[in-house]
Amino acid sequence: MHKLGAGPRSQPVALIRVAWLIPVVSFLRSIGAPVEQLLARAHLSGSMFDDPEDLLSVSQALGFMEESARMSGVGNLGLLAGHHASIDALGVFGHLIHRSRTVHDAIQTAMNTLAVFSSGGHAWLVHDGDRVRLGHRFVDGLADTHWQADDYSLMLALNVLRLAAGPRWRRDDVVLETTRTDGLRDPDVVRDARIVFRQREPALTFPQSLLTRPLVRTAAARQIGDRDIEAWRASGPAGDFPLSVLQVIATLSSSDCPRIGVTASAIGTSIRALQRRLAEGGLSYGRLVAQARFDTAVHLLQGTDATVLDIALDLGYSDHAHFTRAFRRWTGVAPREFRRASRRETRTSPLTSPSPTSRTVAPNLRSGSSLRLAWRG
Repeated sequence: MHKLGAGPRSQPVALIRVAWLIPVVSFLRSIGAPVEQLLARAHLSGSMFDDPEDLLSVSQALGFMEESARMSGVGNLGLLAGHHASIDALGVFGHLIHRSRTVHDAIQTAMNTLAVFSSGGHAWLVHDGDRVRLGHRFVDGLADTHWQADDYSLMLALNVLRLAAGPRWRRDDVVLETTRTDGLRDPDVVRDARIVFRQREPALTFPQSLLTRPLVRTAAARQIGDRDIEAWRASGPAGDFPLSVLQVIATLSSSDCPRIGVTASAIGTSIRALQRRLAEGGLSYGRLVAQARFDTAVHLLQGTDATVLDIALDLGYSDHAHFTRAFRRWTGVAPREFRRASRRETRTSPLTSPSPTSRTVAPNLRSGSSLRLAWRG
């Protein structure tokens, strides 16, 4: 079957790792917010948190935060969730930051690996005399109305400073610059920094001397092997539009996925715009779904012990016979024969084992997962 992404590259959907939302969801649960209801409203599945390194649309993630703040009545959700967040909760990205030697090293690590964690924003570090300014901005069209995400990102940056060893700084030394036009209901939520409103872009400013301070290692900090890091880098946001849409489909809630209207809403566009962008690459949405089915089937046949019937049900087929006929059309062989041949190759050559980067091509479903995509052609 023809692989997607072979044609000219187009601007991809902005994506971010699921791990980014974990501290937000944890905080919402701690205050008794209806998390499952909030996730469902954003067409997100609770099972997506089974793998924090999966990807979701930045538009969807930011929308979830704003809607959660509104429905829960927590106007400072971004600040509060960020205040309680651990850097290590951000998955591989957070662990890479935490294992840095100094604040400067941690910031450089974050900036150098940000594109693997999220394709939906950019960061910068500017020196101005004896002070530095660390900023982050979401991509155009996403930043202007998502104050919660901006505040949350600022608090995550502040948490990196909080990992620094040595004497604590004076409150006025560290400044959170926010684009908010209003004040905070609980201004004491950030006790070790001053907050300035109505700024052009969100940023954190602090004395340059803090850059050389070493980081304190905690019990949560763990070592990550080179192979894990390599696999993580290879599984980042796709570099073109069709593949990035597939990555979004993987984390949409099962009841509506992958209806084209739900997918379009998740990436922040209209159905017509989605169809037009796919057509520019010679694709249709139906073909995209067919490719997703094929890639998912291959992943499950090669990398799991799921039965052919279970795989058929995961892909939305009513029985294994319909799935087997479709798979024969795709590959020329039956699913069981394909699995046997793949495993023979694996035994003879370890290099042919299933790639840990398969999620960059297709949704990453796992046997036994509560995520079941209700495929509709």
